[in-house]
Amino acid sequence: MKNSNTKYDFLIVGSGIFGITAAVELAKRKYKVAVINPDTIPHHLAASTDITKVVRLEYGSDKEYFRMAEICIDRWKEWNELFGEELYHEVGFLMLCKDKIESDRHSFEKFSYQNLIESGYSPDRINAKGIKERFPVVNTSVYIDANFNPKAGYVESSFVVEKLTEYARSLGVEIYQGQTAESFVLEKGKLQAVKTREGNTFQCGHALVAAGANTSYILPELQPYMKVTGHPVFWLKPQNPKYFSSPYLSVFAADISNSGWYGFPFLPKYGVVKIAKHSIGVPIHPESSDRRIQDNEVENMRSFLKMTLPELLDAPLVYTRRCLYTDTLDGHFWIDNHPEIKGLSVSSGGSGHGFKMAPLLGEIAADVVEGKSNQFSQRFRWRHLTPDTVQVEEARGFEI
Repeated sequence: MKNSNTKYDFLIVGSGIFGITAAVELAKRKYKVAVINPDTIPHHLAASTDITKVVRLEYGSDKEYFRMAEICIDRWKEWNELFGEELYHEVGFLMLCKDKIESDRHSFEKFSYQNLIESGYSPDRINAKGIKERFPVVNTSVYIDANFNPKAGYVESSFVVEKLTEYARSLGVEIYQGQTAESFVLEKGKLQAVKTREGNTFQCGHALVAAGANTSYILPELQPYMKVTGHPVFWLKPQNPKYFSSPYLSVFAADISNSGWYGFPFLPKYGVVKIAKHSIGVPIHPESSDRRIQDNEVENMRSFLKMTLPELLDAPLVYTRRCLYTDTLDGHFWIDNHPEIKGLSVSSGGSGHGFKMAPLLGEIAADVVEGKSNQFSQRFRWRHLTPDTVQVEEARGFEI
């Protein structure tokens, strides 16, 4: 195809979690929808394309994200039913602390714990002795306090994107792989079509750019407000998987307010324990930068294991990747209509915590492009941020 005679109501640019959820929701609202994606789906370099993402209620002092996560966990369970697959695994979330949870050094943990209590949950507070009994691989000479929340876990992220893509197709969404958005065709300030690098033109009444790390390159006016950062991910093969498996280990965060380190229990489908770091990351270009993990990052990960999960210290490292975050300066998503171009919208800015919100993302984007109000959309509007804007997410460790 070069110029399709088909005109779509909505063309979704990008089929990561922001894009495919919007496609599904708009198709359910009976629009004619198409998706273009630069590669296969899931894209092998997309942030969505990984084996797991954390699903948790814990959001520090941020009560709005907490409410969103509550809704999403219930909807993840509904998706498990809908798809007849365990996309969401409710293995719980363990917050490990080096001091008492109430300590000022544990801002994320302290406020998350308070929020659970205030919201009517019964947190499962565990001292060092209890941690050792229930989670025997954790080093309790370092981690002396913890909270375990059973209403949490992980989703199989690549698998989720695959299932949502199948679902979108079943709803009539047309999906074009190997099509890279390059420019917009405008007429009197209104979008008419999207042209791709591969030489095709897709006519549409409305385009939604949900291109992850490429969003601010497709829309350079967003570059002052978004930056792309890379974060290390490690897969390790434990010698004895039993005590790294649920219920002996859950999704966990280890002094994450300060360190950024978190991980997952043994994943039987892949034969690995996944460890990752949620911090300020390194600046990266989505197409031209080297994404390889550096030796010093592996050394830092081994130091973390020695301190936290010593039995995993000598486990073979079977795979590494650099997960790309599309970071807005304030850490909040960016879901809104373009302020100047009619028929053009954006849904991006995951900032390292978007995937768990998948069951809400499509609904928010669809409401915004339809011009409807949504209880959560105000925070994600198109906004002016100054270069000194500080990201406020308390789970983001700031150790390099």
